[in-house]
Amino acid sequence: MSQSVYSVSSLVHYIKQSLDNDIRIQSILIKGEISNFTNHRSGHWYFTLKDTRAKISCVMFSSHARRCRIVLKEGMKVIVTASVSMYEAGGSVQLYVTGVQADGLGDLFLQLEEVKRKLAAEGLFDPNKKKALPQYPMSIGVITAKSGAAVQDILTTISRRWPLAEVKVYPSLVQGIQASEAIVKNLALADCGNHDVVLLARGGGAIEDLWCFNEETVARAVYAMSSVIVTGVGHETDTTLVDYVSDARAPTPTAAAELITPDLEEVRMHVALLRRRMIKDMETRLQLARQALEPVKQHRYMKDPQSYIREEEMKLAMHVRRLGVVEAQVAALAMRLKQNSQQLAIHSERLYQINARNVEQSRLRLQNALHNYDMQRKRQMRNVSALLDAYSPLKSLSRGYAIAYHEDAVISSIGDVEVNDTLRLRLQDGYIDTVIEKKENL
Repeated sequence: MSQSVYSVSSLVHYIKQSLDNDIRIQSILIKGEISNFTNHRSGHWYFTLKDTRAKISCVMFSSHARRCRIVLKEGMKVIVTASVSMYEAGGSVQLYVTGVQADGLGDLFLQLEEVKRKLAAEGLFDPNKKKALPQYPMSIGVITAKSGAAVQDILTTISRRWPLAEVKVYPSLVQGIQASEAIVKNLALADCGNHDVVLLARGGGAIEDLWCFNEETVARAVYAMSSVIVTGVGHETDTTLVDYVSDARAPTPTAAAELITPDLEEVRMHVALLRRRMIKDMETRLQLARQALEPVKQHRYMKDPQSYIREEEMKLAMHVRRLGVVEAQVAALAMRLKQNSQQLAIHSERLYQINARNVEQSRLRLQNALHNYDMQRKRQMRNVSALLDAYSPLKSLSRGYAIAYHEDAVISSIGDVEVNDTLRLRLQDGYIDTVIEKKENL
């Protein structure tokens, strides 16, 4: 099998990618001595970091060099924050420096790295355990110094973006020996304040001034918060231990205030959009309901309910007439029966005895027939009465409807009346006189 042949550029590029993808050598702390320092006219710093056994080239771009709080000198012992990578054109491994501190803090940084490793191993940095920020916080707790630019920037930003929120400030020491104890105490107080979100903030300063935010006790207190907590400590290049354990981190106090608050104008625009959608949906539903009612409105009984009443009245009158005929027939039959009974009494006892049984049977059959006929007619009458009652306009009155009259005539269309005409409304239990103020077609 032939061995692969690589170009120099592909090999160097592979080494660079390997270094860039190794998180173990990204944003690490390296201790050493400055040599060959050059402040280029572009603002970039170039120097070598060395100790007694080795050295490595370093570059600090102008965006980071401008924020450096110390002046680098030849032979100065420093601790740099840097990532290991490769300069492909030169084929050399070098450090890309983002921060420089005097070596006087070396032991503290080493202790900080040890605490970071311990807390990370315990899962305190796990992103899956971080709580989501509330979308519309109505109660905000702020832990920061009682006075200074930080608290003013925070309050101004919240007031500008989300003035609906109630803000409570927990004044705290944020620098010095007693600062960590004060911060832990105020974190506990804010956690009991039933806030939607708590903001822990401090303005920029030297790393020594920010060191209380690197204390393990403060970091554990932040992680233990049941409330959502956001940190905004220092400037953009500052990252403290509390930033790793908080639910969210912003580079500055002002940025933190913006992170936890929505923009009121954007919320208003969103609400207006939802309102327009809701109105459109309601109009669509109303139009569909009107279309569904249209066939009912076109029914002849809805257009002229009096015609239905007249038809049913005619049917009832016809049934009454038929009932009268039947009653007359029954009366005539009864009269004939009476006459026959008188005639039968004249006949002899023998004839009476012969026919008495037949007559009695006929009488019983007749009575049963009359009874059955009468019951059938009564049932028909009850059915007709129930039907009339169901379609009776007076029945509709009991359900809240009304019949409008104008000059003793029923109004079935707005074309029957004019504005300022007087109407008489028939309700379930009386009449109401009213005047037409406006007509509106459907």
